[in-house]
Amino acid sequence: MSQTKTELLQGNLYINGEWISEEEQTYFESINPATQELVGTCAAATASQVDDAVKAASTAYSHWKNTSIPERAAFLTKAAELFEDRKEELAQVMTKEMGKPLTESIGEVGVVIATAQYMAGEGRRLFGEIVPAGFPDRDIKMVREPLGVVACITPWNFPVSLASYKMFAALIAGNTVVWKPASEVALSAKIFMEVLHAAGLPKGTINLLTGSGRIVGQKLATHSEVKIISFTGSTEVGQQLAEMSSKTLKRISLELGGKNAVIVLKDADLDKAAEGIIKSAFTTTGQRCTAASRVIVERSVKKELLKKVIALTKEMKVGNGLEQGVVIGPLVNEQQCRLVEDYVQKAVEEGGNIAFGGRALSELGTCYYMPTIIDNVHSNHTIAQEEIFGPVLAFIAVNGYEEAMSVNNGTMYGLSTSIYTSSLHYASRAAKDAVSGLVYINNGTSNAEMGVAFGGMKMSGNGHREVSHHAFDVMTEWKSVYTNY
Repeated sequence: MSQTKTELLQGNLYINGEWISEEEQTYFESINPATQELVGTCAAATASQVDDAVKAASTAYSHWKNTSIPERAAFLTKAAELFEDRKEELAQVMTKEMGKPLTESIGEVGVVIATAQYMAGEGRRLFGEIVPAGFPDRDIKMVREPLGVVACITPWNFPVSLASYKMFAALIAGNTVVWKPASEVALSAKIFMEVLHAAGLPKGTINLLTGSGRIVGQKLATHSEVKIISFTGSTEVGQQLAEMSSKTLKRISLELGGKNAVIVLKDADLDKAAEGIIKSAFTTTGQRCTAASRVIVERSVKKELLKKVIALTKEMKVGNGLEQGVVIGPLVNEQQCRLVEDYVQKAVEEGGNIAFGGRALSELGTCYYMPTIIDNVHSNHTIAQEEIFGPVLAFIAVNGYEEAMSVNNGTMYGLSTSIYTSSLHYASRAAKDAVSGLVYINNGTSNAEMGVAFGGMKMSGNGHREVSHHAFDVMTEWKSVYTNY
């Protein structure tokens, strides 16, 4: 059934506490990948509107940084309550915009609520240090100071949770925010910003700019008044932002791609491993930076594990994320679906065998692809090296732990590694040997918790972390104060 005109949503820009739309404002469409129906239209910010948003945030900064931390925290606590009231509405729009099952979207709003509550509490823990002085009659202290305007640039796969990681850490630290969400989920961003507006945050403290990365993203990366860039997305775009922002010596936090692996040793509980593998590989249709796209398994148990993984995959229902029982939704758009097809074809050309799936589900729509398992993959194959961002899983057979860890570390990425084993020896070694920001023992690659540092090594990031109090290493800088008395 097609949507009526009255059901369509419209997203405008949010600058200095007001919803903005100029007479000559251009708009772009948000399309439901499950049905190809129009969800609504969103404003495309101009370069001058980027300047307006940054100016508003810069002006608001002097007041916000001098607002007491308990008062800042009260705004986040209020926002958490309001997100609870609009949880279902926001989840519905997220699913319509990017396709993930509604249960996942509802869970994501729950993460936003938890993040607001967590960061409100962390405000009381922005501790400094007292340093013993080398001279009599002197006190020395070091304190954390906010930097100013933070540009938060977020992707479409987690439309609001990743924004909350960045924005709430920035706000509680005393910074102000200009947010540029991915265009695919601009209407979800609108609802998110409506909640923060209702929470009563002062004008200019938060600002929303939707539109193209070429105009908005590049302008933010080079703007002299933007002091921090916090970006989650592809490694390629992260490199470009780092280069552009370096000219103004901005601090930049990059959470980038991954080529994550589940290592399964011969002594593992194969049933638990199979469950962890499919959840890691196919949740969010494989469109997450921590998705498992490689299974590195000891040769003696590969056949049995493959059989178990295929059996569980067959039980996963693919369809519209708004339908009950669906656990795998569409890919975000047709372009992403074609990209997945190309990777699968390349895998076969290089010698891989399709053990399950391997085709688009055109009978469901233009953006659906079967969860796919490819066997007989070697560590140097394209599908074992490059991030796919789709429901594709490669099986790589190895002869033991040493080879498994070598294969695991043999990509340019280093985000998440999982190992299944009943050996304390190999579990402990893996925790040390894996060149990954996240290591899971007897769990999948996507199971992070609040308060635990999140981020990657190598080309998966530039060393900064989110989700925990370590986010303040990005959002603040140290000031040393000497007092002689």
